[in-house]
Amino acid sequence: MKVLLFVKNSPNAISTAEALEKFLENKKIQVEFFVNEPGKKPREGDYALTLVVGGDGTFLAGARFSAVRNIPIMGVNEGKFGFLTEIDRDEALEYVERALDGKLKPQKRMLICAFVDGKLVGHYLNDVVLSKLNLARMVEVEVFAQDEFMVRVYGDGVIISTPTGSTAYALSAGGPIIHPTMEALLFVPICPHTLSNRPMLVPPDFRIKLISNMPTFLTLDGQEGIEVSPRQEVWVEKSPFYCTLYTHPHRSFFYILREKLKWGR
Repeated sequence: MKVLLFVKNSPNAISTAEALEKFLENKKIQVEFFVNEPGKKPREGDYALTLVVGGDGTFLAGARFSAVRNIPIMGVNEGKFGFLTEIDRDEALEYVERALDGKLKPQKRMLICAFVDGKLVGHYLNDVVLSKLNLARMVEVEVFAQDEFMVRVYGDGVIISTPTGSTAYALSAGGPIIHPTMEALLFVPICPHTLSNRPMLVPPDFRIKLISNMPTFLTLDGQEGIEVSPRQEVWVEKSPFYCTLYTHPHRSFFYILREKLKWGR
């Protein structure tokens, strides 16, 4: 058995990961220790688990690597927010052991994939954002669903989100909270210059197409990005891959909303 330790580049995260590495090696489990840095990826391997030690940003990077390889993932919080990295440092040894022994049930989270002019860009757990390139001016984005014209957005851009991503940028832009085990595509306009433009959920088998007459920027999970030329087509659809995620067995999604986002307070 082999475990990938996917670690935030910070002293606290590395220290926690080293303790986990020692624990796993004492149980005769092979460990690949990877410190997450821009432009780098872990070695390929037959991993039974990706164990992310860090914050939500590190988790998203680990999820992109793991989901397309069908590797389950667990997050140990050593970041600031810890919405996705649900396991606390002092619980990590117990829950890692339970996951590897098959005593925890993982969740399946849908991903979305993005294409530019038909070329696959990647698979993402949170969101795909098409926005203005640089100057503080509005962009016009035409939005299509299943090749049918849906709406024209005048504003700062458009977010296409997964249910998992509904509590990220989409929430700040006025989108609804969606339970992360559901499947749907969430369309959210960013600062639309109108009184009538509203977020919308569409079925997960829909393909969303975005086109702008202006240069725009495509941001992917808030961590990757590419420039998009005028009239280039951006497609977003459900990915064939899922993120298999071990969550905290005693903290529901509603608990995390209350504790992390102060829902209802």
